[in-house]
Amino acid sequence: MEEYQEVNEINLIDLMLYCLKKWRGIVVCMVLFAVIAGVYKYQATIMDNQVKKEELLRQSRQPTAESTEGEAGREEESESIVLSDPVSSAVSFAVIGMIGGACMICLVFGIYYVMSGKLQSESGFQEKFGMPLLGIVRKKETKKKLFGFIDQGIRRLEEGPYARIPRKEQIKIATVNVQAAIHKNPEEKIKRVMLAGTASGDDVMEICGELAEEIGEVTFSPYRQIVFHAAALKKLEYYEGILFIEKKGESFERLIRQEKKLADSRGIKVLGMVLC
Repeated sequence: MEEYQEVNEINLIDLMLYCLKKWRGIVVCMVLFAVIAGVYKYQATIMDNQVKKEELLRQSRQPTAESTEGEAGREEESESIVLSDPVSSAVSFAVIGMIGGACMICLVFGIYYVMSGKLQSESGFQEKFGMPLLGIVRKKETKKKLFGFIDQGIRRLEEGPYARIPRKEQIKIATVNVQAAIHKNPEEKIKRVMLAGTASGDDVMEICGELAEEIGEVTFSPYRQIVFHAAALKKLEYYEGILFIEKKGESFERLIRQEKKLADSRGIKVLGMVLC
């Protein structure tokens, strides 16, 4: 029961930052809803004004030989009919649509954040997975995006002072932490370590290469996915330790727990995880 509560615990700050990182989708949705609401209200106001004009025209064509009271009533009714400005009405509705669009898309992102089951935040990592987080490596920026300075500002807001550390230095910090985890207990002679996880990509291969190069006294395996391949799982018994490398926002928490259980059930020392 406790594990279930930990899995479903939501950090509102992390959720807010997740939505901020989707700011392009939010802006597009706001503009779309604003246009739809504005056009709808503009057309509706024009149609409403047309109905009012027809009512005024009908009143003006009525016979003039009516009682004075009837004429006074018609004059009062005519004065109460006021034509609305379609532009100002459309602008007001566009603003309402913009706010509604932002709320709706943020709700969609929030539902996906909760229901996707992916590792979205490193908050409370030790308590959630029962293993240490040895390093966080920022994703490699392959190309410059439009208004990229906004993404950089959100990243600095999310990472704090850690955002100033270059990516290469972050990999080195993770390498030092992995080395310390290997030699933490002198009685446990760890000479062979399996690199495993459920992710894939060039950034994962880069981290694996850096670890193998910097920690020369230990033999590292190629990156393997023990959850998906029986052959990789069988080779696990030939290693004294295992290090997981996963991707934030892509790796599933359920699979991370599963691969840790596979290692624990075989008595393999779990060193921890590097998150990229």
